[in-house]
Amino acid sequence: MNYEDAFKHYREGTATEEEKAFVQEEIAKAKALSTLLDDEALAVKPAPIKEADAKEVKEAKHQLIWKRVLAGLLSIVALLVIIGAVLGGVFGSAATYAKDSIVYSKAEAAEIATEFAYNDAVNRFGFTGSVTDFYAESTREIDDRFNFEGDLKSSYYTYKVEVTGWSEDGWEFEYEISVNSKTGSCSVLELERDREGRR
Repeated sequence: MNYEDAFKHYREGTATEEEKAFVQEEIAKAKALSTLLDDEALAVKPAPIKEADAKEVKEAKHQLIWKRVLAGLLSIVALLVIIGAVLGGVFGSAATYAKDSIVYSKAEAAEIATEFAYNDAVNRFGFTGSVTDFYAESTREIDDRFNFEGDLKSSYYTYKVEVTGWSEDGWEFEYEISVNSKTGSCSVLELERDREGRR
């Protein structure tokens, strides 16, 4: 016998005695089962989490965090290595082009700077004397500076030369001159002109 059909007839009041007995029997079984399920002594309790399981979860979580931190650090290191390689290639090439474009050595730059300082003193201050009154510092002390322009092949070095000169009337000239190693052109970076004995 089908319970759904029997229950439908039972609710409508058209059920036979046999259907009524069957439905009442099934309802009694359901009530008994419900009572059993509601009884706390018989209720199914969730299994407690074992202490070892909680420790394993903590360790797994800790390992996952360290793996993520390590992956992040390795990514940063890899990025820095790549940036270093790219910049090294660019500036290494520029430095090579600059070295290849050197036309004037440090010694020649010292001579050019000395002559430039002498001519500047004559033209600007009316210096009287000879070029031998001016001298440049030792070539070991000449600073060379790398100049990088937009085009790598246009890179060059400049020499910073200090030149000192004395006039017959007691003036001291101290020049700091930049000499382009590629063209030999000069420019005055700094000039101090003092009377002898005064500072």
